[in-house]
Amino acid sequence: MAGLSRSSWYFRVKAPEQDRRRHNAGRPVPGATLNRDGTWILDSTVAALLAGYRARPEYSNGGGYQKLTKMLRRDRGMFINKKKIYRICEENGLLLEQRSKHSRPVRRIAKNRDVSRPHQVWQFDLKYGYVDGERRFFFILAFIDVFTRKVVGEHVGLRCQAGDLRNALTRALRSECITAKHELVIRSDNGPQMTAKEVQVWLASLEEKLMHEFIPVRTPNKNAHIESFFSILELEFLGVTFFSTFSEAYEKTHKFIRFYNEERIHGSIGDIAPAEAMAMYQRGDLLNIKTISM
Repeated sequence: MAGLSRSSWYFRVKAPEQDRRRHNAGRPVPGATLNRDGTWILDSTVAALLAGYRARPEYSNGGGYQKLTKMLRRDRGMFINKKKIYRICEENGLLLEQRSKHSRPVRRIAKNRDVSRPHQVWQFDLKYGYVDGERRFFFILAFIDVFTRKVVGEHVGLRCQAGDLRNALTRALRSECITAKHELVIRSDNGPQMTAKEVQVWLASLEEKLMHEFIPVRTPNKNAHIESFFSILELEFLGVTFFSTFSEAYEKTHKFIRFYNEERIHGSIGDIAPAEAMAMYQRGDLLNIKTISM
């Protein structure tokens, strides 16, 4: 009869009650927590215990509110919600300062390139060797020039960490006299040494001289030339050589890399050695090397 729908009518009927509820300030803070064993734990007691933890040197700058929640359960048998522990810590000045997150340089993904000269693209990776006499492994890190197949730098050691990679690359850049005009691109997989923050920050400072790019996950073909070198290293050297000591492995590995660069011929570069291919290009002689797409 009034021309109103039932929902509109009953909304108006209930409106005063809804207005009263809207102005309700909510349930007051109880000041205590009912534990699982049926006892009440005062917030003041919890605050004192938390302050005791913070007074200890081990927790003065470590151990957030979630860890403190778990410690109260372990040490005191107090089962209190972590949100309440956060509130108590906040009210009593017991929260730690939030740690700032340091951003890392953005990883560049390898893109298809046509390589037509030396020092345009280097690829690098790691391989394990084994010292039979000492029953332990050693590391071989190598940088290879894609165009000439020359190993331009290497590291052989019982470890290979970020600093070792940085030192090996520094030596390679110096020995090959790399400058900004080469517009060098170095390419690697996503291993821990290659993605280490120390290495990434250092490489970012060298962006005028070179650029570092990563191959996509599960695409070893994007790093095919260094993988090919390691296959040769395994087939012709590591797999047929017995090492009594690491010193022997160190010396013989460097000796084989010199042989690979200076004497071993490659059909893909016109049946010459990598060092000879590099020298011919520097003299301006034509090489029987096709432009490499990768």
